[in-house]
Amino acid sequence: MKSIFITLGLLLMVTAQANNPKSLDTIYANEHMNMALFFPSQIKQGIVGNSNFVFTYNREKQQPLGLLKAVPGKDSNLLVITNDGSIYSYIISYSKNLEYPNRFITEQERIGTERQGMERTSQKEVPSETVRDSSISVKKVREKLHESCEALLQLPERKNIKKKRQGLSLTVKNLYTMRSEVYIQFEVNNSSGSRFDFGELELFKISGKKGQKASFQELEMLPIYKHNTPKKIDHGQSVSFVYVFTKIHLDKGEKLRVALSEHDTTRMVSLFFR
Repeated sequence: MKSIFITLGLLLMVTAQANNPKSLDTIYANEHMNMALFFPSQIKQGIVGNSNFVFTYNREKQQPLGLLKAVPGKDSNLLVITNDGSIYSYIISYSKNLEYPNRFITEQERIGTERQGMERTSQKEVPSETVRDSSISVKKVREKLHESCEALLQLPERKNIKKKRQGLSLTVKNLYTMRSEVYIQFEVNNSSGSRFDFGELELFKISGKKGQKASFQELEMLPIYKHNTPKKIDHGQSVSFVYVFTKIHLDKGEKLRVALSEHDTTRMVSLFFR
């Protein structure tokens, strides 16, 4: 009931400010890929209209990155408020295929602000060329990430942190920080005697000790790009791939945990590293 009142309040606030209403863009998502949305400012609040869509963002340490996922169902809407008071609204829809699983949101796309007295620069019409240029910039960013990942795979190994379980070996081979991104190279070796169907590789930031419930925290770090991720790994095969994350800051006593699981089985291997 509380979430309904919050949503209604936000919608009323947006309606009051939308003196020049415009049609909303549609953002597509599915259950297989993360649709990464990069906003001009850190996300303060994000709301979706129904349960077949999930929008996740870092509530502990606000970041401009939000991830949208969906399962088949009716279209809905996404409402996002950022730290600078900007309000963004989109139609969200399920699609089996995503041409570009990344989108960089511009300030011109906002529909209003939290404070009515704030000067609005978004009332100008956005020319179609801007949309085309935005798509090109996303493509260039993906190309940059692809090239950086390829270069990382050619570099000498700086780390060799390994954990083996049930015939599966998970290794962290390299970790590089470049500007605002962290590139982590993983290697999986399968000597289990059967094929391994790649499920999920998840990265968590750990603080405190698990036995101390009051101080223990495990925060999932969501990737912004994946490179060479395999669908399956045959027996006797080793595969190297790279995940890219936004810059991760580790305080004293904090560490990272990576967990690799198999699709539709209970096989899993995880390790801790810094």
